[in-house]
Amino acid sequence: MEKGDENSKNTSNQYSANRIAIDCVIFNFEEESLKVLLIKKKDNQGNIKRELANDYIKDGETILSTAHNILQKYIRFDNFFLEQLKAFGYPSQSSSQEDISIGYYAMVKRDYDDLENDLFNPDVEWVSINEIAGLNEKHKVILDYSLKELRKNICKSAIGFNLLPDKFTLLQVMHLYEEILGIEINKSNFRRKILQMGLIHDSNEKEEDVSHRAAKFYSVNLQGQEMLSHREINFNF
Repeated sequence: MEKGDENSKNTSNQYSANRIAIDCVIFNFEEESLKVLLIKKKDNQGNIKRELANDYIKDGETILSTAHNILQKYIRFDNFFLEQLKAFGYPSQSSSQEDISIGYYAMVKRDYDDLENDLFNPDVEWVSINEIAGLNEKHKVILDYSLKELRKNICKSAIGFNLLPDKFTLLQVMHLYEEILGIEINKSNFRRKILQMGLIHDSNEKEEDVSHRAAKFYSVNLQGQEMLSHREINFNF
């Protein structure tokens, strides 16, 4: 055996002894705010800490199946966008080697029933990305990276619509992009461009019981897989 091969084998054995974590950044757009699902846990001193939804890969599971299990544990339904980010290395608490985390980000829609279910799970909370504090360093890095990926991808594909309800107003779409990108968008230009793209169609319905002029509802004019994928679209507003 070559010396290099022996070193590679030793390194592989060292890493295989460490568990691989799956950490999921779960996004939701609610009340014109981009929110992330956080889990509340107590440390050894009884202090409350918050962390991303996560778990370790168990025997018989794959990286993807573990990520799916995490999503289904906390959001209780299957309608979500899920994409792998990358592997993250961080100092191990149990050995001299690095531990490994595979990061994912997800986008989910929530309706009234989902909000009601949250009331019965005191360990889960949705926090605005502008109000998140107290995460450990590993989860800060994964969250920051996922936000960069989300901002990049919503400008070149239709995946942002995974955060909107099935029927939405043009103002909701505009607020979604403003919130995620942190910019102010010209309303007239946005309306003209989004309609010219052919991505949405008029649902022949309007808002009801509102104090302002009732806005039209629209629906996505794409097949499910087209919306979930990275079909190249230019969203430069």
